[in-house]
Amino acid sequence: MSSYRVETAPSHGTVHSYLLLALLLAAALTAVGAPSFARTDVIADGMPCSLRARATAGDLLAAGRVQSPGDILATDGSVVSTGGGEPPSILRDGRTLTTDSLLRDGDVIETRRGADRVESLVTTTVIIPIPVRYDGSGPLATLATPGAVGVEERLVGELSGVVSTSTVVKAAMPMVVKRFKAPTSDKVVALTFDDGPWPAQTEQILDILKAERVKATFFVVGKQAYAYPRAMRRIVNEGHVVGNHTQGHLILDRVSPTAVRQQISDGQTAIFKTTGVRAKWFRPPGGHLSAAVGAETARHGLSLAMWSVDPQDWRQPNGGKLYAELVGTVKPGAIVLLHDGGGARAGTVWALPGVIRELKRQGYTFVTLDELMAKS
Repeated sequence: MSSYRVETAPSHGTVHSYLLLALLLAAALTAVGAPSFARTDVIADGMPCSLRARATAGDLLAAGRVQSPGDILATDGSVVSTGGGEPPSILRDGRTLTTDSLLRDGDVIETRRGADRVESLVTTTVIIPIPVRYDGSGPLATLATPGAVGVEERLVGELSGVVSTSTVVKAAMPMVVKRFKAPTSDKVVALTFDDGPWPAQTEQILDILKAERVKATFFVVGKQAYAYPRAMRRIVNEGHVVGNHTQGHLILDRVSPTAVRQQISDGQTAIFKTTGVRAKWFRPPGGHLSAAVGAETARHGLSLAMWSVDPQDWRQPNGGKLYAELVGTVKPGAIVLLHDGGGARAGTVWALPGVIRELKRQGYTFVTLDELMAKS
């Protein structure tokens, strides 16, 4: 009789142990959702990349494993916003994937840089400033025509402001300033002093003019008028003419029309408050004119005065050099630009008595701008 082995059935205790282990494993898998080792491995642009299970093309994008997005460009080709253009393309087998497309393990992915896009254009309207045109020559000026602003329409980049196209809807009309000199052959000369009043030296110049019995024209700065009201009263009381040289000596073709209006208006107010006189003359600092200056001086009824002789005493030359230049360049009807303010003017104070006496010896008479215009 052949022998055989009888298999023994597992005990109830062993079965229970297997079942408990299986239940615990199932619970663990349920809790974590998936084994931690489950990944999606792909090749992106020739480089291995490991992503989460059931990864999408969007996950590849978020991981930065793709080409860069495009830029936003201005119409001239310059970059307005780096990376603000179209997103990069993600391709599998030559087909473009959407961001929610599922990736498969072993996929070979190719990415391409996003396309650039040109910024949007918007239409803007721009005011064309009034140009200034001068007719004639000479130290005196009057406004012939006020001119008018123009209008231009522009297509500009919404972000960059770069102009794409522009069309003049209405051309600007020039402001015409007529320049002239006093039409007189009389040997007269007008001394003018700018930038005062100034401590001490304005008084010194007034003393010289009084001693020589000469009248002059003082173009004062408003803030200086408020600072030295005694000198302002003396200028007027001794028969000199006072003119407006703005409130703060700003270069008026470099500031806004509003600032021009304020500078001229406040200068007029300062002169009136310190002397009781309303100025009739205006000299722009540096001789710089603009359409706004022309319009504002016309509004105040101011005449424009430049100069025909400028020894540049503001550079503080020595008195001897200043004297030689003045007596050698003055001609009948001349308007001489000097300074009593704006800094030290020792050379001007030193040269002035000798200049006056020499020009008198040559037969010249000294006049104010009011008197010079009366001879025209």
